[in-house]
Amino acid sequence: MEKFEVSDEISLKLLSLSDAPTLFALVNDNRQYLKQWLPWLDSTQTVQDSEEFIKTTHQQLQSGLGLMGGIYLNQNLVGMCGYHPIDKVNGNASIGYWLAQQYQGQGVATKCVHFLIDHAFSTLALNKVSLSIAEHNYKSQDIALRLGLVNKEFKPDAEFLYDHRVNHLCYWVEYSEWLAQQRHIDDTNIDTA
Repeated sequence: MEKFEVSDEISLKLLSLSDAPTLFALVNDNRQYLKQWLPWLDSTQTVQDSEEFIKTTHQQLQSGLGLMGGIYLNQNLVGMCGYHPIDKVNGNASIGYWLAQQYQGQGVATKCVHFLIDHAFSTLALNKVSLSIAEHNYKSQDIALRLGLVNKEFKPDAEFLYDHRVNHLCYWVEYSEWLAQQRHIDDTNIDTA
């Protein structure tokens, strides 16, 4: 992954070390908002921490275990989105993402997740894609539902966030379901054109 064009305005790009200051500033500016959903904010305190994260994304890509890119909206870094991890043996991947608060509500995350689901099935030849979402993260649940993923599992105490445990809802879609859903969308678009 060097760069994927998600739409005319949105792209996913593998970050380089030179992106670390921008990434850190984005995280720092959104720290309080992101803390309600993400467990790693306290370990990201310096630009060097962001550099280490970027190095890890490169290692995961090289080993075939992950693919994490910066979300760019009109050439500006606004978040991160990718697979964590890719399980080629069992043919599945989980998608994770975060978006700076001021860029939410514009369909950016939805388009990125849609793109990665398509990519998982068409390019990586996976069979299942999932999203594990905090029980009260309604915006992310809406994204999963909007894309046709189904809530198939409740995970009690799935994650520790700073001072409390959080339940997760696991949404997923299998390749055959996604294919049928996309055909239906294509047929609907043809019928209404």
